[in-house]
Amino acid sequence: MAAKSVTRLLGGLVVAASLGSASLSQSIASRILVKNVAIVGGGASGAHAALRLKEDYGKSIVVIEAADHLGGHVSSYHDPTTGRDFDYGLNSFNDYGPARDIFTRLSVSVTPAAHGDLASKSVDFASGQLVNHTGPAIPDMFAALGKMYGIVKQYESLMIPSYAQFPAPSAIPADLLLSFGEFVIKYSLQAAVPQIFAITGNGLGDLLATPTLYVLQAFGPATLESFLGIAGAPFVPSSGRNAEVYEAIATRLGSNVLYSSKVVQSLRTGFGVVLWVQGGDGKYTLVLADQLVMAIEPTPENIEPFNPTASEKAVFDKFAYSTVYAGIVSHPSLPTNASLVNTVPAAAPSNYLALPKPNFTVAFTPIDPAAGLWSVGVVGNEALTSDAAKALVTSNINAMVASGVLPGVSGAKVTFKAWAVHGAMHARVSAAELKADFIRKQVALQGKTSTWWTGAAWSSTATSILWAYNDLLLPKIVAASPA
Repeated sequence: MAAKSVTRLLGGLVVAASLGSASLSQSIASRILVKNVAIVGGGASGAHAALRLKEDYGKSIVVIEAADHLGGHVSSYHDPTTGRDFDYGLNSFNDYGPARDIFTRLSVSVTPAAHGDLASKSVDFASGQLVNHTGPAIPDMFAALGKMYGIVKQYESLMIPSYAQFPAPSAIPADLLLSFGEFVIKYSLQAAVPQIFAITGNGLGDLLATPTLYVLQAFGPATLESFLGIAGAPFVPSSGRNAEVYEAIATRLGSNVLYSSKVVQSLRTGFGVVLWVQGGDGKYTLVLADQLVMAIEPTPENIEPFNPTASEKAVFDKFAYSTVYAGIVSHPSLPTNASLVNTVPAAAPSNYLALPKPNFTVAFTPIDPAAGLWSVGVVGNEALTSDAAKALVTSNINAMVASGVLPGVSGAKVTFKAWAVHGAMHARVSAAELKADFIRKQVALQGKTSTWWTGAAWSSTATSILWAYNDLLLPKIVAASPA
C-alpha cells in the first residue's frame, strides 16, 4: 500500500470520527496492518483468492476468518476410536478449470471420488413410515440427465464461471426463468430429478419452485459432464480428508490469516478500506488495505459491519437463502446396511416431483457402521436454528422407532459426534427480480468503494467453479491496486 494511500485513509478515519460514523477509534487497536488486499472469509473462495494474490501476483494480503481454520463448508471428523477421518461437508471436487492445478501446486495427491452403492430405504421422516417408492431405472436416469445436458449446455457461458455475460432482461433465455418444476415438465426430465435432488438440489430447499437459473448453479453443465463421463470424474485427496487442501493453503499463508476474528466496523472509500478486526482474545487489529475482497455470503447480518451502500442493499436485500447443517450422528437403531432417505408419501410409487420441503432432514447414511457413525444433513429456511435442526434429526429417528421401521432400543438417544453449521447458502431471487435486471445490477457492484465480491452468490456452489471465477476476478483486483 502506497504511503499516500495510508495518509488518505488515516485522514478518512479522522473525518469518520468527526461525523460520528465510526464508533470505534483508531486508538483502540493494539496493532495496525497495512496490506494491498484484505480478504474477509477463508472458505473455498477466500482461501484460493489469498493464495493466488500472494503467490502469483505478489500482493501483501490478510485473511479475516471467523473460524479457527480455513475451508468453509469442508468439514472433517476424526474418530478417536478408530483413528479414521470422515468428510461430512463437501463431498468431492469437480474436474473443472483450475481445480487439479491447485492440488498439484499444493502437493496434495488426489484419487477418484468413491461412488456410494448402499441400498436405500424410502421413509417419510415426519411420520416414520416406509414409503413404497421406486426410483427411476438407471438407463432412464442417465437418458434424462443427457437430455438435460443437451438443453442447458447452451446457457453455460451466461452463468459459469461468472455472470459477466448475462444478458439484458429482454434477452434472458425463457428456460432460465422457469421454475425448475416447470422446466422439468417442459422437457420431460422427471427421471433426472431424484439424482439432482440427492446430490446438490436438496440444499436449495424447495427445489422445484426455484428458478432454473439457480438450480443450474448448483447442478449445471459442469456437474452433468462429470455424471455423463464427458469430463473427468470428481476427485478427492488421497488422504480421504478434503480439509487437506485448505490446511496446505493455511501453511502457505502462515501469519497472514487472522483466525477466530471478525470485522466489527469498517470505512470503505474509493482509495482503500479500513477494517476494525476483533480477535478471539478480544483485542483489536486495524487493517488498512487498497482493496477489499468479500468472500462471505452477503446476508444482512454479514455485511452490516461494512455499512452497505444503497446500491448494495438494493441488491442484497432481495436474496433469499437456505440454511444448511451437516453432521455425524450415532444411534443404535440406525441400520448398518442401508441409507434412510426422506421421502414424502405423495412420491409413491414413482412420482419424482414429490419432494420434501423445508425444514427437512435429507437422509441418514452409514459411513462406518462398526463405529456407529452415520452422516446426516438438514435443510431449512433462513430461520432454522442449529438447535432446531438437531431437534428435527432426533424427532425423525424417534418417529421411525415409534412406527417400527427402526428397532426400539430402550433409553437410546442421538449422539451428535460432529456438527457443522453451514449457514445461509444458495443465494437466489425470484424470476420477477431476474426479469428486473437483477443479475446485471449485482455484477455492477464489483469494484465500488474498493470492494470486490466472490463466492457462491456470484458464481456456483461448486468449489472448482468458484476457483475459476476467482481466476477471472483477481486480475481486475490487481489492476485496481496501486503499484
